[in-house]
Amino acid sequence: MNDTALEHKTIDFAICHECDVLMRLPDASVPSALRCPRCSSPVKGHGSGEIAKPLSAVAAGLIFFGPANFMPILHMSILGIESNHTMIGAVRVMAEGNMVPVALMVLFCSVLAPFLEFSLLGIVLAQVALGRNIWLLPNLFRFYTHLDSWAMLEVYMIGLLVSVIKLIGMASVTPGIGLVCFVGMMLASIAVKVTLDRHGVWRRIEAICNG
Repeated sequence: MNDTALEHKTIDFAICHECDVLMRLPDASVPSALRCPRCSSPVKGHGSGEIAKPLSAVAAGLIFFGPANFMPILHMSILGIESNHTMIGAVRVMAEGNMVPVALMVLFCSVLAPFLEFSLLGIVLAQVALGRNIWLLPNLFRFYTHLDSWAMLEVYMIGLLVSVIKLIGMASVTPGIGLVCFVGMMLASIAVKVTLDRHGVWRRIEAICNG
């Protein structure tokens, strides 16, 4: 039996990520979500590859991206000296303070990676929704899946909160519009992860490429 035949047979089965039970998938035309017969947990990888919800979250993330990175995150007042701090400004300060490796890491994980993540996924989902096979569509989605682990908005948010807590006793700290947008971008990223059916999108990409 060749590899193609084996591949078509293996997609008829799924493994529950909670209790590891192996189950046979129903017909692909069934739109309802599949639940494990043993533990009743939703089975990942079974679905229609819904596009609207993750695409909406991607659009929200891109809208929040600009203000989150270029508008003031915090307004600080220390001994009458006031200053505004932005995400890009923090990267520049670290670079000027001989912390270039740290600045580059923050720039990539908190700015470039989220932007590429939202942009690539937006392009892929839009083309899948339109049913168009653009150049390297599978590779774009594959690159997104690898890039997903490098976008660390939540980690940066925790570090920001720790810094604010430490500064409260020494300075007057006021959240800026950039912080609100940063939280919105982080929530949009979480919404993408929750609503995106990667296996379903892969099946739709395969159908487009083979069509």
